[in-house]
Amino acid sequence: MNLVIDSDILIFFLKGREDIVAKLSNCPQKAIFTTRINYAELLSGAYNSSKVEHNLSKITAFLDELSILEFDGQASQIFATEKPRLKRQGVLIAYLDLMIASIAKRHDFSLVTNNFKHFDSIEHLKIERWT
Repeated sequence: MNLVIDSDILIFFLKGREDIVAKLSNCPQKAIFTTRINYAELLSGAYNSSKVEHNLSKITAFLDELSILEFDGQASQIFATEKPRLKRQGVLIAYLDLMIASIAKRHDFSLVTNNFKHFDSIEHLKIERWT
């Protein structure tokens, strides 16, 4: 099964959280993906830290080993239909989270995240909870 790893799980891995390191290390590398949005979120975190160069080096070395999924036309279509559906239901979700979910749905991959409440309202999104 292919997995899209959300930013929170990537951060747990980079910080050495043992349960996350073990789970991610046991997955075949060809089955592990993240999105360009998650990539940007991690870079932004590095630039916002007190150890910019150290964190950038650590993050980019790690992300260079992952396959990065882009927000393409099919993901855009999912986003465009899902956003108004959620709005009509009174569900607010951050655009970046919906973009990440749209990418995962577009590829029919499971999203691995700790932010269940951000993603639970998205129809037909496969979610794995590792924490």
